[in-house]
Amino acid sequence: MKRELYPDNWEAIALEIKESVHWFCEKCGRPCRRPGEDWFDFLEKLQSTFPQWYQQYEEEVYDDDTGEWGYIEKRGRFILTVAHLDHNPANCDRQNLKALCSVCHLRNDHSHHLKNASRTRFLKKQVDGQLSLFE
Repeated sequence: MKRELYPDNWEAIALEIKESVHWFCEKCGRPCRRPGEDWFDFLEKLQSTFPQWYQQYEEEVYDDDTGEWGYIEKRGRFILTVAHLDHNPANCDRQNLKALCSVCHLRNDHSHHLKNASRTRFLKKQVDGQLSLFE
């Protein structure tokens, strides 16, 4: 996030959007943790009220080094973000903003990230001396 591209009151705008949807993702409906909410309280609420989402909190993984199965926490899945649908941080019109969990936000921005990554790789090659056939 390039903070300088966002308006000075971005935190207030984002908080207002998140509060308006009661801390649920507008795409998938995932409940998300509110600022200051204790993780254990949040997990208890997930387990009792939203068991389908609680199942996504931990992921079973295999450790190649030890040869054992274990669990890793996926706290980041329950962070609510605000996405600019047009990818322009200066455009804070409500129709351009959507409260998305981190998973849906990444999916929403996938093609934009691919394009930016491609451009970054191209620019790095130029800095390293790669000549371009097309200017």
